[in-house]
Amino acid sequence: MSWIESPSLTPPAHWVSLVQPIANSLTLTALPPVAHLVLLSLAASFAAQRISAVLSPRVFGRYYPTERRKRDDWDLHMVGWLYAFIATPIAIHLLRHPSPELDLDPLYGVALPEQRLSAIAIGYFIWDALVTFRHIQTQGLGFFLHGATCLVAFTFTLRPFVLWCGPRFLIWELSTIFLNAHWLLDKLHLTGSPLQMLNGLCLVTSYIAARLVFGTYTSWTFWKLMVPGDAEKVLKERVEQAGWVRWVYLGLNLSANGLNFYWFRLMILALKKRFVPPASKSAQRKPVPVDGKLGEGQERRVKGE
Repeated sequence: MSWIESPSLTPPAHWVSLVQPIANSLTLTALPPVAHLVLLSLAASFAAQRISAVLSPRVFGRYYPTERRKRDDWDLHMVGWLYAFIATPIAIHLLRHPSPELDLDPLYGVALPEQRLSAIAIGYFIWDALVTFRHIQTQGLGFFLHGATCLVAFTFTLRPFVLWCGPRFLIWELSTIFLNAHWLLDKLHLTGSPLQMLNGLCLVTSYIAARLVFGTYTSWTFWKLMVPGDAEKVLKERVEQAGWVRWVYLGLNLSANGLNFYWFRLMILALKKRFVPPASKSAQRKPVPVDGKLGEGQERRVKGE
């Protein structure tokens, strides 16, 4: 049993009653039992950002940047790293022990453990969208769009709709653990070190397994569910009840998987840059004749030397 299933996470009854009208107006009927976790996750993300700003200069000393922009980037990485360490074990547990309610009804089934995981993700991605928008000039539009689209996707799971997708897509955070470790080793001036090479192997392995292989398989399964054939009349009628939301999910799903393959290429190029020494400039240049011909002992003479 994981802590995500603990009865201690159950909110007071009056809290659920308070949130219910708001959730109904937003058509998020699965939100009330886990709304408190959204707020806790959001508050924890901001708190972790502040804690990083206080502790990182003491823990990492001179490696912690002095420039404000770079300090913000450092703290954002630390919060994302912490979230990956929290979300990944829960996702693995729920993949190994899925709630039977979701197996019985993968479209509209409701199960508390998966609701809680989605709520934690929503709180984190609210923080992510806010801070990347605030620092959009340094973080870039891509990071803001990533946080915003993930926020939309996990929020809609609490309509409820395809709630089973939460653990399957949060398992992608497994590679984020090693990606942020790779980033930190760069900041600690350990670029190209044996430790970074070992971490790089873990990064590539986890990325391929979680995002490219399992992610593609999940997307294929998801597509079959969202776009059933004419022979599956009952399923087709049920999925059409979701309306425009399913098309939003299909669009997000295709773009997310496309980005996974695009980012994998960039990641391999970045690792290659660190561990494969570039050919020397002199070896890449051809000999240039002197006085119109190559004389004795001039085979290695090139322009500028």
